[in-house]
Amino acid sequence: MTPKTQKSVWIGKTDRIIKDLPVPSPEKGEVLIKNVAVASNPKDWKLPYYIPDYAAVEGNDVAGYVEQVGEGVTKFKVGDKVAAFTKMRGGDRTGAYQQYSIAPSHTTFHLGLETSFEDGSTLTLAYMTAVVGVYQRLGLPQPGQKKEGSKKEGLLIWGGATTVGYFAIQLAKVRCIDSWVSCWRTDGGRDVDTSTSICQMSGLYVVAVAGSSAPLLSSLGVDEILDYRNKSHEDLVSEIRKAYDGQLHYAFDVVSENGTLEAIAEAFQGRSGAKATYTLTYDNKVLDEIKEKGVETVRTLVGTAHGGDSEALAEEYFDKVGRWVEEGSFKPMKVTIVPGGLGGVKEGLRRLQEGEVRGEKLVYRINETEGL
Repeated sequence: MTPKTQKSVWIGKTDRIIKDLPVPSPEKGEVLIKNVAVASNPKDWKLPYYIPDYAAVEGNDVAGYVEQVGEGVTKFKVGDKVAAFTKMRGGDRTGAYQQYSIAPSHTTFHLGLETSFEDGSTLTLAYMTAVVGVYQRLGLPQPGQKKEGSKKEGLLIWGGATTVGYFAIQLAKVRCIDSWVSCWRTDGGRDVDTSTSICQMSGLYVVAVAGSSAPLLSSLGVDEILDYRNKSHEDLVSEIRKAYDGQLHYAFDVVSENGTLEAIAEAFQGRSGAKATYTLTYDNKVLDEIKEKGVETVRTLVGTAHGGDSEALAEEYFDKVGRWVEEGSFKPMKVTIVPGGLGGVKEGLRRLQEGEVRGEKLVYRINETEGL
């Protein structure tokens, strides 16, 4: 039986307080998830820190079991093993840092028997940011699609070792054609396929800007790695301009600060069809200057998966990633467990805020919370 109250982490600018809050009920098109593992994103400390008087149960990466289903939900049943991207700024009911969270059914997906809850919790907000950026905002080929011409498209990813960058690389490199009939069991597993997916390392030519995580990115099939450390703005612009024999036309600026988008624009200046997508807010004056260089820019906002133009894409690609991970053709981000369950959230957000997290995803196990 679902309890009436739960332990939740209430996050303000500097506060990280564990409170007793009501367990919410799912509305139409929603599911209530009993969380087993939840994960952090940089926005979890940034929103409360930068938005005046903002305080809420933060977080949007959850994995656990379906506790209840709302009206109209047919894809999930009570007891299903799932992960979900909960709605951002949806109030305390959708926050991840608690025992139970509400998620829209279209951004919830089944986890296979061999996929851990910890791994599943990494495949939500950051993964969908990568999907929206690579496939929708940049319009690059999706699995099974092929563009005219013999030469591969080239993609620059600035921030290859971030979680978003890590997933964007895989989306750009791995080509999986879903060609099977598959039945998902209610326990999260999958019955025997009548055929299988076809996945191989092909896709785009990928150039990543990163630091100490070169071995990790090489394992994903990145074609060129540009080390930003100890290099001037001008040096990086020159290296980007030369990468892929000067044939790069697309860029995903995951970092989006300290002049990264401006450097991309300088490197791409004069290239027909040059396009870049970015994740953080930029001054309109900067964007106008970039436009004058002939580079089209468009912002990637993962919130469009909830009530925006990315809802159908989100449902499609969350369904895919559950299968891809189970089959081993798509890799979750490296997991680092922060001890203490919900009591460890304060430490995890401190690490993110201090820039101590590289090439890993911070995850919390709910059952490690003191008093549960």
